[in-house]
Amino acid sequence: MISATIRGLPDLKQALSEIPAKLRKKALRNALAAGARVVRNDARRLAPVISATDSAVRRGVRAPGTLRSAISVRTSKIARRKGDVGVFVNVRPAPKAARGARSPRDPFYWRFVEFGTSSAAPRPFLQPAAQRLAQALEIFKAKIGPAIAKLNRPRAPAPDITP
Repeated sequence: MISATIRGLPDLKQALSEIPAKLRKKALRNALAAGARVVRNDARRLAPVISATDSAVRRGVRAPGTLRSAISVRTSKIARRKGDVGVFVNVRPAPKAARGARSPRDPFYWRFVEFGTSSAAPRPFLQPAAQRLAQALEIFKAKIGPAIAKLNRPRAPAPDITP
C-alpha cells in the first residue's frame, strides 16, 4: 500500500474555499492531472511492446504499442459523484465498437500482462509506476499554489460604458 502525508492542508482548504466551485475544481483537477502524468509516463515507459515479428501482429490480431498508448490519466467519476475531484492512471479500454479479442487496438489483455496468468509470468508496469507518487505529490504542490494564487487575484472592474 502506498500513502502520502500532506502538510498545510488547512491553509489549502482555506485558500480553496475563497475560490468559486467551478474554478476550484478546474484548478484541482489540472494540478492532480499534472502529478498523475508522471506516473502515466513511467507506466508507459515500463509497459512491454509486442514485437512486429510476433505471430499475433502478423495475423493482424495485435498492433505494436496498443497497450502503451492506452495508458492514460482520467477523471474519476466516483469522486465527481461524491462532489470531490480525483484522477487516476489506468489502461483506457477501446471504444465499444472496437472491443474484442480479435481487435488489434483493444488493450483488454493488460491485466494478463500486469498480473500474469497460469502460464505467463507477470510483467508489471502500473504497480512499479505507482512508486513515483511522491514525485507526483511534489508536482501537485508546485502546480496548485500558483493556480490558487491566480484564481484569487482580484480582477480589474469591468469598464463603465455609459453614454
